[in-house]
Amino acid sequence: MFNRWYHLLIPLLLLFFQPLYAAQPQGWYYPLFFDRDLWQNQRIDIYGRVQAGVLANDNGSDNVFPTGFFNIDEGFALNRAEIFVERPLKATYVPRVGPFPGPTLKEWDWGFLIQGRYGEDFSRTYGFDDELSINEDKSKVAILPQWFVKTYAPLGGGTTFQFGTWFTNIGNEIGAPIDPPSPFYSHPYSMLYGPSKHFGGLLSTRLPIAPKNGLWGVEVGIVQGWNNLQDNNDDKSLITALQWRSPDMRTWIDFESIWGNEQSENGVTDQRPFVAVDSNNEALFRQFHSLTISHQFGEIKDWRVVLNAVYGDQEGGDVSAGAGNPPGFLITEDSQWYGVNGSILWKMRKDLQLGLRAEWFKDKDGAYFLLPEGSYNAWTANVSWYPEAWLRIRPEIRYDRYEGPGKPFAGKLPTLFAGEETEQWLFSIDATLFL
Repeated sequence: MFNRWYHLLIPLLLLFFQPLYAAQPQGWYYPLFFDRDLWQNQRIDIYGRVQAGVLANDNGSDNVFPTGFFNIDEGFALNRAEIFVERPLKATYVPRVGPFPGPTLKEWDWGFLIQGRYGEDFSRTYGFDDELSINEDKSKVAILPQWFVKTYAPLGGGTTFQFGTWFTNIGNEIGAPIDPPSPFYSHPYSMLYGPSKHFGGLLSTRLPIAPKNGLWGVEVGIVQGWNNLQDNNDDKSLITALQWRSPDMRTWIDFESIWGNEQSENGVTDQRPFVAVDSNNEALFRQFHSLTISHQFGEIKDWRVVLNAVYGDQEGGDVSAGAGNPPGFLITEDSQWYGVNGSILWKMRKDLQLGLRAEWFKDKDGAYFLLPEGSYNAWTANVSWYPEAWLRIRPEIRYDRYEGPGKPFAGKLPTLFAGEETEQWLFSIDATLFL
Protein backbone atom coordinates (compact mmCIF):
# COMPACT_ATOMS: atom_id res chain seq x y z
CA MET A 1 0.00 0.00 0.00
CA PHE A 2 2.78 2.44 0.93
CA ASN A 3 4.68 1.79 -2.30
CA ARG A 4 1.59 2.37 -4.40
CA TRP A 5 0.90 5.78 -2.86
CA TYR A 6 4.56 6.81 -2.65
CA HIS A 7 5.22 6.58 -6.38
CA LEU A 8 2.17 8.78 -7.06
CA LEU A 9 3.08 11.47 -4.54
CA ILE A 10 5.23 13.76 -6.68
CA PRO A 11 2.91 14.04 -9.72
CA LEU A 12 -0.16 14.47 -7.53
CA LEU A 13 1.47 17.35 -5.66
CA LEU A 14 2.52 19.01 -8.88
CA LEU A 15 -0.83 18.62 -10.60
CA PHE A 16 -2.77 19.75 -7.52
CA PHE A 17 -0.93 23.05 -7.26
CA GLN A 18 -0.75 23.89 -10.98
CA PRO A 19 -4.00 25.90 -11.15
CA LEU A 20 -2.97 27.97 -8.12
CA TYR A 21 0.62 28.72 -8.95
CA ALA A 22 1.32 27.97 -12.63
CA ALA A 23 1.55 31.68 -13.52
CA GLN A 24 4.06 32.43 -10.77
CA PRO A 25 7.78 32.84 -11.46
CA GLN A 26 10.39 30.26 -10.48
CA GLY A 27 10.35 29.79 -6.75
CA TRP A 28 6.57 29.47 -6.25
CA TYR A 29 7.14 26.45 -3.97
CA TYR A 30 8.63 28.62 -1.22
CA PRO A 31 5.35 29.38 0.62
CA LEU A 32 4.54 25.66 0.77
CA PHE A 33 7.43 24.91 3.11
CA PHE A 34 9.01 27.79 5.00
CA ASP A 35 9.13 31.54 5.09
CA ARG A 36 10.13 32.85 1.65
CA ASP A 37 12.77 35.20 3.09
CA LEU A 38 14.48 32.34 4.89
CA TRP A 39 14.89 30.36 1.66
CA GLN A 40 15.97 33.38 -0.36
CA ASN A 41 18.55 34.37 2.26
CA GLN A 42 20.10 30.93 1.73
CA ARG A 43 19.75 31.30 -2.08
CA ILE A 44 17.76 28.07 -2.34
CA ASP A 45 15.39 27.72 -5.28
CA ILE A 46 12.54 25.20 -5.42
CA TYR A 47 10.88 24.82 -8.79
CA GLY A 48 9.13 22.26 -10.96
CA ARG A 49 8.52 21.09 -14.50
CA VAL A 50 5.79 18.97 -16.08
CA GLN A 51 5.97 17.64 -19.65
CA ALA A 52 3.45 15.46 -21.47
CA GLY A 53 2.78 14.67 -25.11
CA VAL A 54 0.80 12.65 -27.63
CA LEU A 55 2.56 10.60 -30.33
CA ALA A 56 1.28 8.74 -33.40
CA ASN A 57 2.93 7.06 -36.37
CA ASP A 58 1.73 6.16 -39.86
CA ASN A 59 2.35 2.39 -39.91
CA GLY A 60 -0.46 1.00 -37.77
CA SER A 61 1.90 -0.08 -34.99
CA ASP A 62 1.77 0.99 -31.35
CA ASN A 63 5.57 1.09 -31.42
CA VAL A 64 7.22 4.50 -31.99
CA PHE A 65 10.73 3.32 -31.01
CA PRO A 66 13.42 4.45 -31.76
CA THR A 67 12.27 7.85 -33.02
CA GLY A 68 10.18 8.44 -29.93
CA PHE A 69 13.38 8.03 -27.90
CA PHE A 70 12.22 7.87 -24.26
CA ASN A 71 8.71 7.00 -25.42
CA ILE A 72 7.93 3.60 -26.89
CA ASP A 73 4.12 3.48 -27.12
CA GLU A 74 1.81 5.51 -29.32
CA GLY A 75 -0.69 7.73 -27.57
CA PHE A 76 -0.41 9.87 -24.45
CA ALA A 77 2.87 9.99 -22.53
CA LEU A 78 3.58 11.65 -19.20
CA ASN A 79 7.24 12.34 -19.86
CA ARG A 80 8.00 13.88 -16.51
CA ALA A 81 6.59 15.57 -13.45
CA GLU A 82 9.61 16.73 -11.55
CA ILE A 83 10.74 18.95 -8.73
CA PHE A 84 14.13 20.62 -8.18
CA VAL A 85 15.76 21.88 -5.02
CA GLU A 86 18.83 23.93 -5.93
CA ARG A 87 21.33 26.34 -4.50
CA PRO A 88 22.75 27.99 -7.66
CA LEU A 89 26.48 28.55 -7.87
CA LYS A 90 27.92 32.05 -8.23
CA ALA A 91 30.60 31.46 -10.85
CA THR A 92 31.95 32.62 -14.21
CA TYR A 93 31.85 29.01 -15.40
CA VAL A 94 28.67 26.95 -15.50
CA PRO A 95 29.61 23.26 -15.23
CA ARG A 96 28.65 21.25 -18.36
CA VAL A 97 27.63 24.49 -20.14
CA GLY A 98 30.82 26.51 -20.42
CA PRO A 99 32.54 29.82 -19.62
CA PHE A 100 30.71 33.15 -19.42
CA PRO A 101 32.04 36.71 -19.65
CA GLY A 102 32.74 38.96 -16.69
CA PRO A 103 35.47 39.50 -14.15
CA THR A 104 36.69 36.51 -12.15
CA LEU A 105 34.67 36.35 -8.94
CA LYS A 106 36.89 36.63 -5.87
CA GLU A 107 34.62 34.86 -3.37
CA TRP A 108 34.43 31.11 -2.91
CA ASP A 109 30.92 29.66 -3.21
CA TRP A 110 29.06 26.37 -3.01
CA GLY A 111 25.77 24.93 -4.23
CA PHE A 112 23.81 21.76 -4.85
CA LEU A 113 21.01 20.26 -6.93
CA ILE A 114 18.50 17.52 -6.12
CA GLN A 115 16.06 16.50 -8.85
CA GLY A 116 13.12 14.14 -8.35
CA ARG A 117 11.10 12.82 -11.28
CA TYR A 118 8.05 10.68 -11.97
CA GLY A 119 7.19 9.67 -15.53
CA GLU A 120 8.20 7.72 -18.62
CA ASP A 121 11.55 9.43 -19.22
CA PHE A 122 13.50 6.79 -17.33
CA SER A 123 17.15 8.00 -17.24
CA ARG A 124 17.79 5.45 -14.50
CA THR A 125 21.13 5.09 -12.75
CA TYR A 126 22.29 1.48 -12.56
CA GLY A 127 22.87 0.48 -8.95
CA PHE A 128 20.49 3.14 -7.60
CA ASP A 129 17.14 3.92 -9.28
CA ASP A 130 16.85 0.46 -10.80
CA GLU A 131 16.91 -1.12 -7.34
CA LEU A 132 13.89 0.79 -5.99
CA SER A 133 11.02 -1.64 -5.41
CA ILE A 134 8.42 0.97 -6.36
CA ASN A 135 9.73 0.88 -9.96
CA GLU A 136 9.43 -2.86 -10.57
CA ASP A 137 7.51 -3.64 -13.77
CA LYS A 138 6.26 -0.07 -14.11
CA SER A 139 5.89 1.94 -17.33
CA LYS A 140 6.32 5.11 -15.26
CA VAL A 141 9.04 5.35 -12.67
CA ALA A 142 10.02 7.53 -9.72
CA ILE A 143 13.73 8.36 -9.79
CA LEU A 144 16.36 10.85 -8.66
CA PRO A 145 18.09 11.51 -11.99
CA GLN A 146 20.44 14.18 -10.57
CA TRP A 147 21.90 14.85 -7.12
CA PHE A 148 25.22 16.58 -6.70
CA VAL A 149 27.13 19.25 -4.79
CA LYS A 150 29.33 21.89 -6.43
CA THR A 151 31.89 24.48 -5.40
CA TYR A 152 33.52 27.54 -6.97
CA ALA A 153 37.10 28.70 -6.39
CA PRO A 154 38.68 31.96 -7.69
CA LEU A 155 41.50 30.06 -9.41
CA GLY A 156 42.59 30.86 -12.95
CA GLY A 157 39.68 32.52 -14.70
CA GLY A 158 37.27 30.80 -12.29
CA THR A 159 37.10 27.09 -11.41
CA THR A 160 34.23 24.82 -10.34
CA PHE A 161 34.04 21.24 -9.09
CA GLN A 162 30.96 19.06 -8.76
CA PHE A 163 30.47 15.56 -7.36
CA GLY A 164 27.48 13.24 -7.51
CA THR A 165 25.17 12.05 -10.28
CA TRP A 166 24.52 14.44 -13.17
CA PHE A 167 23.38 14.48 -16.77
CA THR A 168 26.23 14.14 -19.21
CA ASN A 169 28.02 17.10 -20.75
CA ILE A 170 28.90 15.00 -23.82
CA GLY A 171 26.81 15.81 -26.88
CA ASN A 172 24.60 18.62 -28.03
CA GLU A 173 21.39 17.62 -26.26
CA ILE A 174 20.79 16.79 -22.61
CA GLY A 175 18.11 14.98 -20.64
CA ALA A 176 15.90 18.02 -20.08
CA PRO A 177 13.20 19.71 -22.21
CA ILE A 178 14.89 23.15 -22.21
CA ASP A 179 15.82 25.23 -25.24
CA PRO A 180 18.69 25.62 -25.83
CA PRO A 181 19.96 23.01 -26.33
CA SER A 182 16.86 20.80 -26.87
CA PRO A 183 14.35 22.63 -29.10
CA PHE A 184 12.71 19.39 -30.37
CA TYR A 185 10.45 16.85 -28.67
CA SER A 186 12.11 13.92 -30.41
CA HIS A 187 15.88 13.47 -30.17
CA PRO A 188 18.60 12.71 -32.72
CA TYR A 189 20.27 9.32 -32.93
CA SER A 190 23.45 10.94 -31.62
CA MET A 191 21.73 11.25 -28.23
CA LEU A 192 20.39 7.69 -28.37
CA TYR A 193 23.93 6.40 -28.94
CA GLY A 194 25.63 8.55 -26.27
CA PRO A 195 25.77 8.45 -22.47
CA SER A 196 22.87 9.85 -20.48
CA LYS A 197 24.40 10.51 -17.06
CA HIS A 198 27.41 9.86 -14.87
CA PHE A 199 28.38 9.34 -11.26
CA GLY A 200 31.68 10.93 -10.28
CA GLY A 201 33.47 14.25 -10.22
CA LEU A 202 33.88 17.01 -12.80
CA LEU A 203 36.43 19.85 -12.67
CA SER A 204 35.69 22.86 -14.91
CA THR A 205 37.75 26.02 -15.37
CA ARG A 206 37.69 29.18 -17.45
CA LEU A 207 41.15 29.77 -18.84
CA PRO A 208 42.75 33.16 -18.07
CA ILE A 209 43.02 34.26 -21.71
CA ALA A 210 42.54 37.81 -23.00
CA PRO A 211 38.83 38.41 -23.81
CA LYS A 212 39.69 39.58 -27.35
CA ASN A 213 40.62 35.96 -28.09
CA GLY A 214 37.26 34.68 -26.89
CA LEU A 215 36.39 32.68 -23.79
CA TRP A 216 38.05 29.30 -23.31
CA GLY A 217 36.94 26.55 -20.95
CA VAL A 218 38.27 23.11 -20.06
CA GLU A 219 36.57 20.24 -18.22
CA VAL A 220 38.04 17.00 -16.87
CA GLY A 221 36.02 14.32 -15.07
CA ILE A 222 36.50 10.90 -13.51
CA VAL A 223 33.26 8.87 -13.54
CA GLN A 224 31.88 5.35 -13.11
CA GLY A 225 31.23 5.08 -16.83
CA TRP A 226 27.87 5.32 -18.60
CA ASN A 227 24.75 5.63 -16.44
CA ASN A 228 26.25 3.70 -13.49
CA LEU A 229 26.52 4.19 -9.77
CA GLN A 230 27.82 0.64 -9.49
CA ASP A 231 30.24 -0.63 -12.13
CA ASN A 232 31.70 -4.09 -12.66
CA ASN A 233 34.83 -2.58 -14.22
CA ASP A 234 37.86 -2.11 -11.99
CA ASP A 235 38.83 1.28 -13.43
CA LYS A 236 37.03 4.55 -14.10
CA SER A 237 36.18 6.46 -17.27
CA LEU A 238 37.74 9.78 -18.26
CA ILE A 239 35.72 12.77 -19.47
CA THR A 240 37.32 15.73 -21.25
CA ALA A 241 35.89 18.85 -22.85
CA LEU A 242 37.27 21.94 -24.59
CA GLN A 243 34.97 24.93 -25.15
CA TRP A 244 35.34 28.25 -26.97
CA ARG A 245 33.00 31.24 -27.06
CA SER A 246 33.45 34.21 -29.38
CA PRO A 247 33.89 37.62 -27.71
CA ASP A 248 30.30 38.55 -28.64
CA MET A 249 28.99 35.12 -27.44
CA ARG A 250 27.34 34.48 -30.80
CA THR A 251 29.51 31.49 -31.72
CA TRP A 252 30.04 28.46 -29.47
CA ILE A 253 32.33 25.47 -30.15
CA ASP A 254 32.35 22.41 -27.86
CA PHE A 255 34.43 19.24 -28.21
CA GLU A 256 33.68 16.56 -25.60
CA SER A 257 34.87 12.99 -25.12
CA ILE A 258 34.62 10.00 -22.81
CA TRP A 259 37.07 7.07 -22.69
CA GLY A 260 36.97 3.96 -20.54
CA ASN A 261 36.58 0.20 -20.25
CA GLU A 262 32.88 -0.69 -20.41
CA GLN A 263 32.79 -4.46 -20.75
CA SER A 264 29.73 -6.19 -19.37
CA GLU A 265 29.74 -8.90 -16.74
CA ASN A 266 27.56 -11.74 -17.91
CA GLY A 267 24.44 -11.99 -15.78
CA VAL A 268 25.25 -8.96 -13.62
CA THR A 269 25.32 -5.80 -15.73
CA ASP A 270 25.13 -5.26 -19.44
CA GLN A 271 26.55 -1.71 -19.79
CA ARG A 272 23.76 -0.74 -22.20
CA PRO A 273 23.27 0.36 -24.90
CA PHE A 274 26.42 -1.48 -26.06
CA VAL A 275 26.84 -4.97 -24.63
CA ALA A 276 30.15 -6.82 -24.92
CA VAL A 277 31.26 -9.71 -22.67
CA ASP A 278 34.69 -11.32 -22.33
CA SER A 279 34.84 -14.81 -20.87
CA ASN A 280 38.07 -13.95 -19.02
CA ASN A 281 36.69 -10.60 -17.79
CA GLU A 282 39.25 -8.73 -19.89
CA ALA A 283 38.84 -4.97 -20.28
CA LEU A 284 36.87 -3.89 -23.36
CA PHE A 285 37.46 -0.28 -24.34
CA ARG A 286 34.75 2.21 -25.36
CA GLN A 287 35.07 5.80 -26.52
CA PHE A 288 32.62 8.49 -27.63
CA HIS A 289 33.29 11.99 -29.00
CA SER A 290 31.05 14.94 -29.86
CA LEU A 291 31.77 18.21 -31.70
CA THR A 292 29.11 20.95 -31.63
CA ILE A 293 29.28 24.31 -33.41
CA SER A 294 26.47 26.85 -32.98
CA HIS A 295 26.03 30.44 -34.14
CA GLN A 296 23.40 33.11 -33.60
CA PHE A 297 22.93 35.71 -36.31
CA GLY A 298 20.59 38.51 -37.18
CA GLU A 299 20.47 41.93 -35.53
CA ILE A 300 18.47 40.60 -32.60
CA LYS A 301 19.94 37.07 -32.70
CA ASP A 302 16.67 35.68 -34.02
CA TRP A 303 18.38 32.93 -36.08
CA ARG A 304 20.41 30.05 -34.64
CA VAL A 305 22.29 27.34 -36.53
CA VAL A 306 23.63 24.23 -34.75
CA LEU A 307 25.86 21.50 -36.22
CA ASN A 308 26.76 18.37 -34.27
CA ALA A 309 29.00 15.44 -35.25
CA VAL A 310 29.65 12.32 -33.15
CA TYR A 311 31.86 9.23 -33.30
CA GLY A 312 32.03 6.20 -31.02
CA ASP A 313 33.34 2.65 -30.91
CA GLN A 314 33.18 -0.36 -28.61
CA GLU A 315 35.77 -3.13 -28.45
CA GLY A 316 34.22 -6.55 -28.96
CA GLY A 317 34.23 -9.47 -26.54
CA ASP A 318 34.50 -13.23 -27.13
CA VAL A 319 31.03 -14.27 -25.91
CA SER A 320 28.20 -14.58 -28.43
CA ALA A 321 24.51 -14.18 -27.65
CA GLY A 322 22.26 -17.20 -27.31
CA ALA A 323 19.91 -18.36 -30.03
CA GLY A 324 16.98 -16.48 -28.51
CA ASN A 325 18.66 -13.09 -28.95
CA PRO A 326 18.87 -10.99 -32.12
CA PRO A 327 22.07 -10.83 -34.20
CA GLY A 328 24.56 -8.41 -32.69
CA PHE A 329 22.97 -8.38 -29.22
CA LEU A 330 26.46 -9.07 -27.85
CA ILE A 331 29.30 -7.24 -29.59
CA THR A 332 32.02 -9.70 -30.66
CA GLU A 333 33.97 -7.46 -33.05
CA ASP A 334 35.05 -3.84 -32.70
CA SER A 335 31.95 -1.78 -33.58
CA GLN A 336 31.68 1.84 -34.68
CA TRP A 337 28.91 4.43 -34.91
CA TYR A 338 29.04 8.00 -36.21
CA GLY A 339 26.86 10.69 -37.68
CA VAL A 340 26.06 14.36 -38.15
CA ASN A 341 22.95 16.45 -37.58
CA GLY A 342 22.14 20.11 -38.18
CA SER A 343 19.38 22.43 -36.97
CA ILE A 344 18.10 25.83 -38.06
CA LEU A 345 15.99 27.74 -35.54
CA TRP A 346 14.12 30.94 -36.37
CA LYS A 347 12.54 33.01 -33.62
CA MET A 348 9.70 34.52 -35.64
CA ARG A 349 8.51 36.55 -32.68
CA LYS A 350 8.97 36.54 -28.92
CA ASP A 351 6.50 33.70 -28.33
CA LEU A 352 6.99 31.66 -31.53
CA GLN A 353 9.93 29.67 -32.91
CA LEU A 354 10.28 27.47 -36.01
CA GLY A 355 12.72 24.55 -35.90
CA LEU A 356 14.13 22.38 -38.69
CA ARG A 357 16.56 19.48 -38.20
CA ALA A 358 18.23 16.98 -40.55
CA GLU A 359 20.36 13.99 -39.53
CA TRP A 360 22.42 11.21 -41.02
CA PHE A 361 23.64 8.48 -38.71
CA LYS A 362 25.38 5.14 -39.29
CA ASP A 363 25.60 2.19 -36.93
CA LYS A 364 28.29 0.47 -38.96
CA ASP A 365 28.30 -2.88 -37.18
CA GLY A 366 24.99 -2.99 -35.31
CA ALA A 367 26.49 -1.90 -32.00
CA TYR A 368 23.21 -0.72 -30.42
CA PHE A 369 21.61 -3.70 -28.70
CA LEU A 370 18.07 -2.98 -29.98
CA LEU A 371 18.78 -1.78 -33.52
CA PRO A 372 20.18 -3.37 -36.70
CA GLU A 373 23.28 -2.17 -38.48
CA GLY A 374 22.79 0.37 -41.24
CA SER A 375 22.24 4.04 -42.01
CA TYR A 376 19.49 6.16 -40.45
CA ASN A 377 18.23 9.40 -42.00
CA ALA A 378 15.81 11.75 -40.24
CA TRP A 379 14.11 15.08 -40.94
CA THR A 380 12.19 16.97 -38.25
CA ALA A 381 10.15 20.18 -38.22
CA ASN A 382 8.27 21.82 -35.36
CA VAL A 383 6.88 25.03 -33.95
CA SER A 384 7.42 26.12 -30.34
CA TRP A 385 4.66 28.40 -29.09
CA TYR A 386 4.69 30.12 -25.69
CA PRO A 387 1.15 31.39 -24.98
CA GLU A 388 2.55 32.24 -21.53
CA ALA A 389 6.15 32.48 -20.36
CA TRP A 390 5.62 29.37 -18.24
CA LEU A 391 3.91 27.24 -20.93
CA ARG A 392 5.29 25.83 -24.20
CA ILE A 393 3.15 23.96 -26.75
CA ARG A 394 5.08 22.23 -29.53
CA PRO A 395 3.57 20.36 -32.54
CA GLU A 396 6.18 18.33 -34.43
CA ILE A 397 6.48 16.10 -37.49
CA ARG A 398 9.38 13.72 -38.17
CA TYR A 399 10.28 11.36 -41.01
CA ASP A 400 12.85 8.55 -40.62
CA ARG A 401 14.26 6.31 -43.34
CA TYR A 402 16.57 3.34 -42.78
CA GLU A 403 18.97 1.69 -45.24
CA GLY A 404 20.38 -1.71 -44.29
CA PRO A 405 19.61 -5.41 -43.82
CA GLY A 406 17.03 -5.01 -41.03
CA LYS A 407 13.69 -3.33 -40.32
CA PRO A 408 13.87 -1.10 -37.22
CA PHE A 409 10.38 0.47 -37.28
CA ALA A 410 6.91 -0.82 -36.32
CA GLY A 411 6.60 -4.40 -35.11
CA LYS A 412 6.36 -5.54 -31.52
CA LEU A 413 7.69 -3.79 -28.43
CA PRO A 414 10.58 -3.42 -28.22
CA THR A 415 11.68 -4.05 -31.80
CA LEU A 416 14.61 -6.40 -31.08
CA PHE A 417 15.13 -6.65 -34.84
CA ALA A 418 11.51 -7.78 -35.25
CA GLY A 419 10.35 -4.60 -36.96
CA GLU A 420 8.26 -4.52 -40.10
CA GLU A 421 9.15 -1.21 -41.80
CA THR A 422 12.21 0.67 -43.07
CA GLU A 423 10.61 4.10 -42.72
CA GLN A 424 8.31 5.93 -40.34
CA TRP A 425 6.41 9.19 -40.01
CA LEU A 426 6.02 10.38 -36.44
CA PHE A 427 3.50 13.04 -35.42
CA SER A 428 3.52 14.54 -31.95
CA ILE A 429 2.47 17.47 -29.84
CA ASP A 430 3.79 18.12 -26.35
CA ALA A 431 3.22 20.70 -23.65
CA THR A 432 5.72 21.73 -20.97
CA LEU A 433 4.94 23.68 -17.82
CA PHE A 434 7.90 25.56 -16.34
CA LEU A 435 6.83 26.14 -12.75
